[in-house]
Amino acid sequence: MAGDDLPERRPPDGRDGLDERQVRQLALIGALVLVVSILLIFVIENSDEVRVSFVFFSADVSLIWVIVMSAVVGAVAGGVVGRLVRRRFSKD
Repeated sequence: MAGDDLPERRPPDGRDGLDERQVRQLALIGALVLVVSILLIFVIENSDEVRVSFVFFSADVSLIWVIVMSAVVGAVAGGVVGRLVRRRFSKD
């Protein structure tokens, strides 16, 4: 073939392929793209309106907002309970 006698192209410093930092950056970018894609699919799949009954009223809200607000309230409650437990056991 015509291109078989061409010399092999190498980086100027003589190393082959990617270095460790470049591999980590590519892996990080790939993981980030995967997480953002999954999050976007999750939001799209949960964009339907649902009726939520609160104590004194009801409202139609997108399901994704119900999920997000539940996660925020749960995280705050978990943090408060964790601090109370640590404070109680650190005094003993």
